[in-house]
Amino acid sequence: MRTLRIFLVYAIFLELAYGLALPIPCTASFADHIFRVGQDQENTSFWTQLPGQLDFTMRTLVYGTYQDVARTTQNPENDFLQIPRYLGNLELRPDIAFSSGRLDLRLKPRMNLRWLAWEEGTREGDEDLEDDWYVNEWLLRLQIDPSLYASYGKENLQWGPSYLFSPSNPFFANNGRLNPIIEIPGMDFARLVWIPRMEWTISLIANTDEGRQEFNSLEFQKTYALKLDYSGHQGSAGLVLSHEEGGEDRIGTFGVWTASDTLLLYTDFNFSRNSNSFYPVPDETSPFNASMQSKNINNSSWKSTAVFGASYTLLFGPTLTLEYLYNEAGYSDEQAELYYQLRKDASEAYTDIESLEGLALMTLGHTADPGIRFFRKNYGILRVNQNNIRNVLNLSFSWIYNIDDSSGIFHSEMEFFVGNHARCFAIGGLYTGEDNEEFGDLLHSFLILGVEYTF
Repeated sequence: MRTLRIFLVYAIFLELAYGLALPIPCTASFADHIFRVGQDQENTSFWTQLPGQLDFTMRTLVYGTYQDVARTTQNPENDFLQIPRYLGNLELRPDIAFSSGRLDLRLKPRMNLRWLAWEEGTREGDEDLEDDWYVNEWLLRLQIDPSLYASYGKENLQWGPSYLFSPSNPFFANNGRLNPIIEIPGMDFARLVWIPRMEWTISLIANTDEGRQEFNSLEFQKTYALKLDYSGHQGSAGLVLSHEEGGEDRIGTFGVWTASDTLLLYTDFNFSRNSNSFYPVPDETSPFNASMQSKNINNSSWKSTAVFGASYTLLFGPTLTLEYLYNEAGYSDEQAELYYQLRKDASEAYTDIESLEGLALMTLGHTADPGIRFFRKNYGILRVNQNNIRNVLNLSFSWIYNIDDSSGIFHSEMEFFVGNHARCFAIGGLYTGEDNEEFGDLLHSFLILGVEYTF
């Protein structure tokens, strides 16, 4: 009955969306019917122009996901994270935009109907059906004068050229490029943007609320940033200065240089201090002889994270991309050894020692999300992609390699376009890591297959 109700609502929503997508009839006689006779011509003109200022796009996605869950100390018997083996999603993603003079409105409401099935752990054999209705992004922007804008809303602010992630972004650790099907939850931002010249943009940004983002081990902290952007003929660059109320300071910068018609060079890095990230440290007071602690709090030493990359387009079409990531905040070999031993001890206590279950849960929570995007210090990526193959096919293959522990991810994407409104897509990942290595400690592999229709 619940499923029938959801699908009825879905059908009604589609009908309403289709109606909104059509041009709204608005003749002078209709305006006269709405407004009093004798209303000034300016208001009548505004009403007449209103339909031309409303843009509506509806995307409908249907896709399924298979996940081969790894049996590791981070997720003992899949009882801690309870990762489902199968997922099926039906999503409605309408995008609504309205512009009127100096005022811009953006709204991205979402509906997600999801089926889940488990084949490991205490939930083995379970199935569940969930429906989620929410607004992922919205924006209200006012043009104060031709070069000055003020806005507030829930946004996904992304920048930077790198594929892995953007170190200079103090707000989002995930740029969404590894899985473009899954939308990144928006957070609340207030922004003041000044464009003194065509090449320059200066932004004041305040991250005031976590929105739909989830902060597991770390609590959300308001963050304030000053961002300077330059865009020239052969390249672009940016500088980002930010401060988090929890204490972390960051200096970030990124740049892109078009060296030739076929070669693109880029970098993206930051310096940070007073991070709240968790690190494994010896602890004689703990039954595990170690614990996860935010040992960098009040530590004024600066640590760097940098991405260096190059993309080269071959004459016959494909683009080759190489990236190197240096992550000074990552764990050393000694810290990694202590981390995995602590995780192993907490995992055994979680399953076998009832009196330590609470401490084990807290420890596994910190080891699952210690607050750093990548655990170790050195990474490399090789990516090959080609778009518009016979005007219908996009292909991408990537190898992400942890140089410190030799684990890796083979990642592939395919898009096949059918007409002007539909596409089929497939995204897959194969992890080569073991239990005591970064990649592969949650999944052995995954596969997403689906279709999208846009109108």
